[in-house]
Amino acid sequence: MRRNRPEQAIHKAVVQYLELEENLGSLTFFHVPNGGRRGKAEGAIFKAMGVRAGVADLVLLFPSGRCAFIEIKSPKGRLSPAQKVFRNTVEDMGFPFAECRGVDEVERFVRGILVNHEYRDRADRAFQPEKVLGLKPDLHRHTAA
Repeated sequence: MRRNRPEQAIHKAVVQYLELEENLGSLTFFHVPNGGRRGKAEGAIFKAMGVRAGVADLVLLFPSGRCAFIEIKSPKGRLSPAQKVFRNTVEDMGFPFAECRGVDEVERFVRGILVNHEYRDRADRAFQPEKVLGLKPDLHRHTAA
């Protein structure tokens, strides 16, 4: 029995577009295969190896040294709580993140980075390590002796 998986179809179409950009030298990318069902033992191994809930579906690397993240969603799909935490964390660090429901949205996001640089310094607030890492203020700073 085949299940209708609109997110999977969108993801495949997005990869085809990104491969075109990659062939032009605009970027390179990879998929983070966090989804799917795993047994307890395999899940524990993956967790020990650094797999984290909520990480975006695609990571994009640009020649300028920029990195961006894309989460693919179906037309009715929504970010999970873990995905919202990941989005907020990377955006707080100044990295572009987009939740996309089709190739057109991905293309606008990529064009914004490549052509308009609209996401270049997108963070509304400075990186706050204590917030991201859960540290108490000033514990991460070293003072000269």
